[in-house]
Amino acid sequence: MKNVIIFLLFFILTISFSKNIYAQKFEILNGLTIGGGITMVLQNLQNSNVSEPKNTDGDLLEPNKTPTLGQYSIDLTVKKNFDDNNIAYIHLDIGKGDIGYYLDSYANVNGDANDKGVVTLKEAWFKHKFNKEFAMSVGILDSDKALDENAYANDEKTQFLGEMFKNSINIDFADHAFGLKAAYKTDFADFAVQYIDARNNSEDIIKYGFVSVQINFKPEFIDDMDGNYRVFGWTNIGDYEKFDGNGKGKDYGFGISFDQQFMDIFGGFARYSWKNGNIASGEHTWSLGLQAEVKGIIKKDVVAVAYGQIIPSNYYKDYFNKNAKSENHLEVYYNWKITDYLGVSPDFQMVENPYFNENDDTAYVSSIRIQVSF
Repeated sequence: MKNVIIFLLFFILTISFSKNIYAQKFEILNGLTIGGGITMVLQNLQNSNVSEPKNTDGDLLEPNKTPTLGQYSIDLTVKKNFDDNNIAYIHLDIGKGDIGYYLDSYANVNGDANDKGVVTLKEAWFKHKFNKEFAMSVGILDSDKALDENAYANDEKTQFLGEMFKNSINIDFADHAFGLKAAYKTDFADFAVQYIDARNNSEDIIKYGFVSVQINFKPEFIDDMDGNYRVFGWTNIGDYEKFDGNGKGKDYGFGISFDQQFMDIFGGFARYSWKNGNIASGEHTWSLGLQAEVKGIIKKDVVAVAYGQIIPSNYYKDYFNKNAKSENHLEVYYNWKITDYLGVSPDFQMVENPYFNENDDTAYVSSIRIQVSF
């Protein structure tokens, strides 16, 4: 990992200085942007349903029906605009902590949880714009940047904290791996297609690839109000074991993701997705929500609410639990924007029938999230 990062940084530096190595000003600074953020979350869970919680290292934790955990993540981004048509980008991330140790649910109540405790290379790509409409990117890609985006429910650091409302939960996104993306943009619609190493091992990228196609229509249903209406499909190439062990199945699905501004201060979103249920616990997922900007003490704040369901597949019911019920999620948050660089978000979530089990008590999660951006 260190060798990859060093190589990429050296590559950017070499190109930057090659234009004029004897220039009095450092060319590397032209078009260079460094940014990032620090996210800190304090969460309390009521009604844990895990009798023997374990962390990512497999260490047994002390059981607790009402645990309170702290979690953090740090992001660092470096972007270099060589010119209007050539861009390089690097995104590093490190994090620790996950309340999910204590809640067995299909969707984690902290979409920012990354408990590896080591620096992760999330993105490292080079993009070339052939013209105003068509561009291609190659490198380490984040697959959800070209699939199932949403203006009001896509950022766990400033919007809905729960994984349920970050993306359609039953999409098996490729995990920050090598790939290729092509995008074509017009005033009415955007088109994106990507192929990414599904197993992130660089050994069999052809046999196991994540492929997605998305069309984003941008009609003006309401004058001067932004709206996006995405239709997409995806597949993970390769064979996957069925629940009952009788043969192999394919991982594929389709979905929609809408967001629409209604008034100057109101907006809403809706999502639906389906995936092949003979290899998946959840077959259908849907969610919808509303957001409003309100007058804050210093700046405009944001308040939002969302509700959604994960519906178990018939294959899962037949093999594991014939009485499985839909996992239901409710989330409400208030984003208090203290400055342009600091936000504080009280957040409340409810998870009913966690992992389709109606015998488990409804889980309640109260959170305080602090986001520092730079």
